[in-house]
Amino acid sequence: MEPSKALKLEVGASWKRWAKQRTDAELADIAERCRELLDGFGQPHLHAGLGIRKLHGNLYEFRASRGLRVGFYLIKPQTIRLAMCGNHEDVANWLKDNS
Repeated sequence: MEPSKALKLEVGASWKRWAKQRTDAELADIAERCRELLDGFGQPHLHAGLGIRKLHGNLYEFRASRGLRVGFYLIKPQTIRLAMCGNHEDVANWLKDNS
């Protein structure tokens, strides 16, 4: 029997600090998009609407809503670790500090 290839989602140490700045509606959008991410990561036709972009190494981002992006790490084996959420500028600054 093969091990499950399903992705797991975990929250990184900095996530709480970033999430505190978001509204309940934004956090609900993020939760919904995370479900889509887990179902379709690695299958471009399924996650095209998420706007997933590789930023550097194992750092990625996806679009939670028009102005809100979520930065995450792809950790082997099969784990996505949420790291931050913010606008495009927030992601750019986060990337400078974490790449």
